[in-house]
Amino acid sequence: MSKIFKNYKTWCKFLGRKHSLRLPQGAQPHEIQQRKILYMGLFLLIWGEAANIRFMPECLSYIFHNMAYELHGLLAGNVSVVTGENIRPSYGGDDEAFLKKVISPIYHVIDKEAKMSNNGKAPHSAWCNYDDLNEYFWSADCFSLGWPMRDDGNFFKSTRESRPIVQVGRSSQKVSNRSIGKSNFVETRTFWHIFRSFDRMWTFYILALQAMIIMAWSEYSLTEIFQKDILYSISSIFITAALLRFLQSVLDLVLNFPGFHRWKFIDVLRNFLKILVSLVWAIVLPLVYIDSPSINLPWNELSKWLHQLNGVPPLYIMAVALYLFPNILAGILFLFPMLRRWIENSDWHIVRLLLWWSQPRIYVGRGMHESQFTLFKYTLFWLLLLSSKFAFSYYMQIKLLVKPTKDIMNVHNIHYAWHEFFPNASGNYGAVLSLWAPVILVYFLDTQIWYSIFSTLYGGVSGAFGRLGEVRTLMYIHFCWFFLETVYQTIKLIKDTLLK
Repeated sequence: MSKIFKNYKTWCKFLGRKHSLRLPQGAQPHEIQQRKILYMGLFLLIWGEAANIRFMPECLSYIFHNMAYELHGLLAGNVSVVTGENIRPSYGGDDEAFLKKVISPIYHVIDKEAKMSNNGKAPHSAWCNYDDLNEYFWSADCFSLGWPMRDDGNFFKSTRESRPIVQVGRSSQKVSNRSIGKSNFVETRTFWHIFRSFDRMWTFYILALQAMIIMAWSEYSLTEIFQKDILYSISSIFITAALLRFLQSVLDLVLNFPGFHRWKFIDVLRNFLKILVSLVWAIVLPLVYIDSPSINLPWNELSKWLHQLNGVPPLYIMAVALYLFPNILAGILFLFPMLRRWIENSDWHIVRLLLWWSQPRIYVGRGMHESQFTLFKYTLFWLLLLSSKFAFSYYMQIKLLVKPTKDIMNVHNIHYAWHEFFPNASGNYGAVLSLWAPVILVYFLDTQIWYSIFSTLYGGVSGAFGRLGEVRTLMYIHFCWFFLETVYQTIKLIKDTLLK
């Protein structure tokens, strides 16, 4: 019974509703067993008659939730709060009542949405598939359908449906179509998704590239990275990170705009607050970096031990510390997947409030994190891969281009025989751009090469320890020789036949 109703109980807990699997109190064991059998039989009957609705498990949970409640009230003789009479099944009395009055209306919605796809030619935002329709039951708003289900519920409305006619004097006009789709996730197809979907990777690569260029241009060695001047210059990557975060928050709103009307107020508020906060950081960090007043802060005493911070604006240090605090907290949670899994699966209101800013609350995909050992192997693999990549990029690509770049920028009074793209520039930026463009392109793409190398090495070592393809007996070697001889004779016979 626990396996059958595992998803149903999780669904009820997610929506904050008490499940309808109520057992008689103080009854005999055989009566409790009989009630469990009735619940299991009801669920299996619903699943058997559901047809294609089986692809919508949370929809089945909604149907079972209401029918199990009626079953309990019917057996216990409870009185309905609405009618004042004994609880009776909402659907029943007619032949095939469940199929006609429960399954068929939901199936008609699926069929209507499928026809809107125009055999896959219509835009994806113009219709809903099974997952989109099932997503409607991930919110407590699904209980607004009631039981028996109301025909005028939002679920039974089309993805595109017109508003009522508005009378204006003698004339009447129909307001333009308004999207009332059931899915909360409707994205705009664009190449900007290459950045938005992998924003952490792109941000990390851009910040690492900026830091390496600053190091190579300043001609400091890696052992001198904690010097005040170079450390202050490298800390400008936080300004770049703030600008990229602002770009990402804007893309989050723009690329999900078709589903904007389905968002709740708190979701809209979260997206606008993210844009506002990221914009504030993108303005504040450059200002305190360029001109930060010398004020007495509590951690100014740290300069006695951290001599590298002498001369760095203390207000900028405070701003960077505040900016990095959420990232540090996310990094700590990343190192402990068990804690992160518990937090994401928790239904406590305080936990929901803390997670409200970082991610929307969804039913499917919560707490899907690997074990601690698997995370350690994964992290070690990528640390080795990225260390090799950045070491190669720094010493073999970026550092070697610094001196030629400086020489090109110091050359003046050049008369090109072809068109000059930057005629008024004094640093030969066109030549510098043509020199750096292919290197930057390789820098962003060579991770695939390093991944191929490291995955081959790891696969070889893993296969060796797992004895993959190992021949363990002499009898097997003897069999293989006979098999090879048979294959050779067959191929030779085919060639001789073709020659004749």
